[in-house]
Amino acid sequence: MFFDMFKPREFMSRLIELSKVDIHHFVANKQWSPLVNAEMESDSFFHPNLGGVTQGGMSNHYPMTIMSLAALGAKDGEISHFRQRWPRYRAHISKDLNLVDRQEITLDNWTTYLGKTSRLLEFQRVFLQGLLTLGKAEFINCALDKMKLSLPMGLYHPLIQLSFAAMHGDQKLIANALAYFAIRYQNLYREYPKLPLTSQSDVLVSSVWANAHQHIKSLKTSFEVRGGSLNICEQLCAEKSIQQIAFPDGFVINEENLTEKIAQISQAAIKLYLYEPALTTLHAVTSCQALADLTLRFTRNNTSNTTYVKIWSLYWIWLTSLYLEKGCAAALPSVDTNVDINAETDTDWHIIAQQACNIPEVHLIKMVYSCKWLYEHVQADELYRIAAMNIITEKDAHPSVIKWIKNEKLT
Repeated sequence: MFFDMFKPREFMSRLIELSKVDIHHFVANKQWSPLVNAEMESDSFFHPNLGGVTQGGMSNHYPMTIMSLAALGAKDGEISHFRQRWPRYRAHISKDLNLVDRQEITLDNWTTYLGKTSRLLEFQRVFLQGLLTLGKAEFINCALDKMKLSLPMGLYHPLIQLSFAAMHGDQKLIANALAYFAIRYQNLYREYPKLPLTSQSDVLVSSVWANAHQHIKSLKTSFEVRGGSLNICEQLCAEKSIQQIAFPDGFVINEENLTEKIAQISQAAIKLYLYEPALTTLHAVTSCQALADLTLRFTRNNTSNTTYVKIWSLYWIWLTSLYLEKGCAAALPSVDTNVDINAETDTDWHIIAQQACNIPEVHLIKMVYSCKWLYEHVQADELYRIAAMNIITEKDAHPSVIKWIKNEKLT
């Protein structure tokens, strides 16, 4: 049972307390303006997929973009302007989709209903109960551990929405994001791979990809690699050969080196985006940032550290799959040290953030926010600023010309 690890008396006492409060009450965060809080509360009544009740469908980027704008310093007028300019369709969970809570899912059995798209309301109720019973960090980490094999599903949008919900802080928003994760669940890895947790050496992320490039011609998969980038990467995650390429001898992600590996993996993600700008490589960066945010926010004890080591390992397998799908390049972009970026532009992060607040495209706003966050919280790598400057210059997720970089051979 889900709560076997907790003391029954304390658990029952907490449930009695919960019965006395309205667990569906939205709690505004004073860090954000009343407009932002109102928009986040209003959006929580809509389905997280633009396609409605579907295993596919586009993500509802709206709440994540509102939070990105607010974090970048957008004024209420700019947020209202974005809302008026961005066309969107959102399906109301009850009025449009007629979803109901059958009261069949509980905190003990919810994992047996994973992937059931019509159970959204039940997942929301159960996850809210779990959050209020155990607290945010404990329940989120437990839930992510149980759903980790579905990590890349939906191009990481459930994970990204979870990060923004945690940034806001309202427990209903967090429960909704976890419910989104649950209805999109699909086991993409088959089982958690057997990976080393200790190593005599510490191979760099760049060396892993350099080795992959050397052996790409001998790589074999159990399926014919064809179709869209997203679908190919989802299938590659379960391939033993890909998992071995991502974790060769001497390479390990563990509790001791997790912070270092997060910085290396984040740098690999931004390099892959700059090498081939696309929606998949863009989401590689925004999802990496979301995972880094959740890791820093909720790693409080050895148990949670172990959980995030596993999740980062799974993310790395997917990112390596994307690297292979994008051509397994022998060289990736690095900062051109022969060019003085600051001499050519006075675009610092404050100006970049201001200009990003006036871009009407959701992916670009979120990408600028993610680059700025990674620069400030993971590593002050100029590649993040270069990517953001290109976005505000060309206002395109697929820039035609990327300045201030050069291709550097992987070693």
